[in-house]
Amino acid sequence: MNTLTDSIAAAVAQLPVTSLEDVASVQLMRRFDTKYVVPDSWLPELVMKMAPEAHLLEINGTLECCYDNLYFELPGDQFLQDHLRGKARRMKVRKRRYDSNGKVFLEVKERLPGGRTIKNRIQTSNGLNPEFNAEEMAFLQGHLKDPTALTPRLTGAFMRTTMVDFKRRERVTVDRQLSAALFGAQAAPMLQGLAVIEVKQPRPDRYSPIQLWLRSRKERKGLIGRKTRVSKYTTARLSHDGNLTGRTYLATYRRLQEASSWAEDLQARTAHD
Repeated sequence: MNTLTDSIAAAVAQLPVTSLEDVASVQLMRRFDTKYVVPDSWLPELVMKMAPEAHLLEINGTLECCYDNLYFELPGDQFLQDHLRGKARRMKVRKRRYDSNGKVFLEVKERLPGGRTIKNRIQTSNGLNPEFNAEEMAFLQGHLKDPTALTPRLTGAFMRTTMVDFKRRERVTVDRQLSAALFGAQAAPMLQGLAVIEVKQPRPDRYSPIQLWLRSRKERKGLIGRKTRVSKYTTARLSHDGNLTGRTYLATYRRLQEASSWAEDLQARTAHD
């Protein structure tokens, strides 16, 4: 039987590969991000839609890479609350390990008014250690008033496929098989049956092939296939911490839960057919 994983692998095989060194030319540490949520069952066709122009990032022979994350918070969950309140300027601090090459980075990601994203990071030899070493603390002091107030709050992981359109200087990431847990707890799946698509561009371009394809889908339902506010960190916190209220993000969170249920039903029908 042809599984979804087989179908995705067959589609991915149609794309030429590229390396981290080549992708450095479109690293886009300052960029505009547009996010979408789609059923996993859309992924083979989505990948094929990019095939004429895109290259697939390959690292040490791996095309779909596991990302492990450790997120930090300030007292009162300031980063989370800024997102829940819809503040135009907000921040997150995390460590991220790339299992494909074992590298770990400490990252400060800022969202600015107007939708621009700036990411600063350093590679660290301290791994996913929740305690910062001197080099990490020096880096954080350049971005926060009091980095000593940071505490580990959430762990998360997902599988990522990265496609690069060098002509447009555009990167498209596909994240699936998401899981998360409050720091110290056992990880659990979230948004099952869904993938998070992120289109990363040096300037907003609504006419890139992937966005035109998404807008053309007749099966769009709710937020499925539509530009949306979705944060893996925020969604995971709402999923795993019963003491939180979503406020302005609550409607999006509920729609994500509905989309996950619909995607799982769609996947079950597709497998049965």
